Amino acid sequence: MIVLFFFVGCGDTPIFKEMDTNRLKVKIKGTFETDGDSNFITMVGQDPKAAPIEDTNSVDDVQLTAGTNDTLPTTLMFDIAEVRLNGKKFSNYRKVIEASLTGDDTFFNGSGIELENDDPGNGHYDTVQVYIRKMILDNAMIYQSVGSSLTYEEPATVIFHEATRQGFDFNQLQVNSYWDSLRTEASTILRNFPVEIPITGGLDYDSENEETVLEIRFVIKNFIKKYEYDYYDEGVFKVCHYFAPSDWLRDIRAGENDIGRNLHAVARAYVPGKTGSVTVTGVASGYYVIAIPESEPITDYFITDTGVNLRNAVNTTTNCDLPQSPSYPGAYIEAVLDYYLKYEDYKYDWNIAVSTCGTLTTYESKWDTYEAAVKNFKIAPYVAYSGSGTTVKFNNMAPGKYKFYTVAQPAYGSLFSGASPFTAHNSGTAETITTGTQTIAF
Repeated sequence: MIVLFFFVGCGDTPIFKEMDTNRLKVKIKGTFETDGDSNFITMVGQDPKAAPIEDTNSVDDVQLTAGTNDTLPTTLMFDIAEVRLNGKKFSNYRKVIEASLTGDDTFFNGSGIELENDDPGNGHYDTVQVYIRKMILDNAMIYQSVGSSLTYEEPATVIFHEATRQGFDFNQLQVNSYWDSLRTEASTILRNFPVEIPITGGLDYDSENEETVLEIRFVIKNFIKKYEYDYYDEGVFKVCHYFAPSDWLRDIRAGENDIGRNLHAVARAYVPGKTGSVTVTGVASGYYVIAIPESEPITDYFITDTGVNLRNAVNTTTNCDLPQSPSYPGAYIEAVLDYYLKYEDYKYDWNIAVSTCGTLTTYESKWDTYEAAVKNFKIAPYVAYSGSGTTVKFNNMAPGKYKFYTVAQPAYGSLFSGASPFTAHNSGTAETITTGTQTIAF
């Protein structure tokens, strides 16, 4: 009986072999593009002490010049606790990723890193939840108050994978977006544990398929900027310059520590051998091609204006982007005296702003308009870049109906904004993608 139990399972597969075989392959990547490396304007060679790397809306206390301490990050450290599908556990395995931002790392070159999992039950899944313990970029620098100025102290350090490393865990600041922080229920909002990611087109998992791929893409490479984090350490005012994903969508301003919902991600699923290999021709050089399901509105893939301008509009005529109060330093006499001076300045600015904003109804209306303009933004499941050529290729498209668009490469740290930045193929009429090879001409 023991011998029979070992060798007889479902079909011709021994039961123990079936239990040890993953039919679902989960891959995680750090690029905007579906296949290959990032084709955003590169971070390498940029000046970390100036725009576009330095976020001038955030960095206000320590203004640096050439030859001072800030340098570009070189390494991403990513600690994942587990992954779920539609809230159901299937990948309860810790995964620690350390990826080079400057080399040919599998996390960034299009290959992706595989996550261990136990195959889920058959069915349809439309969201994946990634539980991120830490996200760290190195080369964060600390400056401390000395007299009336701020002086470089040392690199920031953090615990990663049970060891002390140089870097800053920006994941701790992703709990809320700034808009979340304004709400009465802010203390109960948690945006980063998990990060909920749509599976565009859905995952229809069937264990009869030999293999199914779930690909999760985070927009990280060449989409990084530098920010400023203010804090007190034993009564001493300090500033940390740290790196995190671009605030192109939700603008981060001076003194703000709520940077959530600027980590953009998308997931897609396909069954190898049952996909289309699609070549798109007639593309202008330096353009992206995106493909989205027929049912998706293209308006979800761009914002009407830049994130900075959308936030500026909260202040237009009403001045409803109110100043923030300074943080209390603790029971240190010199720091407390400095705090009260800052608090008097804050009250002065607050009274001017409130007299213009006027009422809570006006305040709510302005911020609700802002949120409506940014909350639906998505990353396309299929993205390719033409470079200097005129064609792009999608290697594994799940069969279905898709609309195709082209759009120009954005500026550093940006995605797509404007009244109508995309050009539709065939006036927006969907193309039917089937298994095998096919060509679509713009």
